[in-house]
Amino acid sequence: MIHLKPNEFFLDSSCAITTELRQPQSPFPEHSHSFEEIVIVTKGQGIHVVNDVPMNLNKNYVCFINHNDRHLFESVQGLYLSNVLFQRDKIKSAMNLSDYLPSPSSQASDWYIEDDAALRVTYIIERLDYESHINNLASKAISELLFQQLIVELWRGRIDDLSLLSNEDKLTSSLVYLNKNYQLPLHSDGVAEYVGLSPRVLSKNIKKVTGMNFSQYLHFIRAKRAVYLLIHSDKSVTEIAFDVGYRDSNYFSTKFKEAINKTPRDIREQYRLKN
Repeated sequence: MIHLKPNEFFLDSSCAITTELRQPQSPFPEHSHSFEEIVIVTKGQGIHVVNDVPMNLNKNYVCFINHNDRHLFESVQGLYLSNVLFQRDKIKSAMNLSDYLPSPSSQASDWYIEDDAALRVTYIIERLDYESHINNLASKAISELLFQQLIVELWRGRIDDLSLLSNEDKLTSSLVYLNKNYQLPLHSDGVAEYVGLSPRVLSKNIKKVTGMNFSQYLHFIRAKRAVYLLIHSDKSVTEIAFDVGYRDSNYFSTKFKEAINKTPRDIREQYRLKN
């Protein structure tokens, strides 16, 4: 596995923050790094596998990568990423980053942001990309200030109040809802009503932003959670099937294979070989 080192990205050993804009992002094999990273999707699609758990990438998706994580990118289609790399121990600000970023032990390391927040984030990253590549004290100080502003915007821009959202944000909110409630017997009509869109508009746009129809995306999310349980629990496949929303373990195994291209048994054996 590739291990990326700070001196490959940061200007010098005192630098706390830098950016890597991938426009587009190519498939990249599994790797790790000793710094932390925030990945922000500006457009396109792809699969991001973090610690063996796949995540579907699309616009306004944000993911926090801890320095202990392993991750890779695959099945990319016009995927544009803004990657913000940082070394927590080098940041001189007194601001408590843990108030705005997931803890290293948190399972919830990804979220979506509203369109308005995404516009503000894009502006901050443009400035940060400029300042973080200038090697002087003033630019390093400005980079830290911009980074603080960035993580606050990412935190407060999380999808929350549906009544205040645009149609595009309602679509994003439907993805959030599916990711949080995958274990329920969900149908496109019910989710469309919840977010305030017509079923036709919802289904059409889910396909547009994820490359999957409603049913495929729901099965993918369930498979993503199942991968985590297969790796981090001793539950049987039948128990996991029930946990993620299925009432038939054979049907679960079929849909899991369609989504991940591996069987539940493959995942468990692969993880055991790695450890």
